Amino acid sequence: MDSPRRYAHAPSPSTASVMGRRRAGQLARTDTGGALEAARACPDAWYRVQALASVAAHAEQRLVLPILKEAAREAQSCHDDYGTVAVMAWPLRVAFERGLPGFAEPELGKCLTQASRIEPPASQAYALETIWSACFAVDPRHAEPVWRRILELCHPDHNWRAARLYLHIAETLDGRNPGAAADVIRAMAPGKARSWLERRFKLA
Repeated sequence: MDSPRRYAHAPSPSTASVMGRRRAGQLARTDTGGALEAARACPDAWYRVQALASVAAHAEQRLVLPILKEAAREAQSCHDDYGTVAVMAWPLRVAFERGLPGFAEPELGKCLTQASRIEPPASQAYALETIWSACFAVDPRHAEPVWRRILELCHPDHNWRAARLYLHIAETLDGRNPGAAADVIRAMAPGKARSWLERRFKLA
């Protein structure tokens, strides 16, 4: 029997990345140039992308798109497919918030395509949860294509993160519109996780 496949963990971030992201966030409202300098100095792509997104959130409108495009390019330097997809939640949220669907929608499509390559499946579920949450926070309609991809890729019984993903979506929708969790649960593949959610939301 083949030994179980092992997946490399993302390397621990450098102190410079942690501090650089914090500095970029502190400067973003008042000093776009300084914030960009701090963001670009983050050695780790994950932190660099988040920092750039924080700058884009507060930059003059004419600068937002170039900064977001830079963030999307930098996301490709993440350690693996999980990192590239998950970290795009930050630029995507800013793009939708700043009224740039022409950037956000194609980039979201790329993320949803790349999501099929994420291993292990638990990381795939977590990346899609991150993207879904970012899109939904701006407008639930932005999260619809993510939800369709979740149904395609994430069987709720295959790992605990997938089960938690469906729980998170059900709770979020139900909190905004009581009773909406039923739609999530009806869309799930039959199995233990679905039965558990039916009991939790008193649908069984």
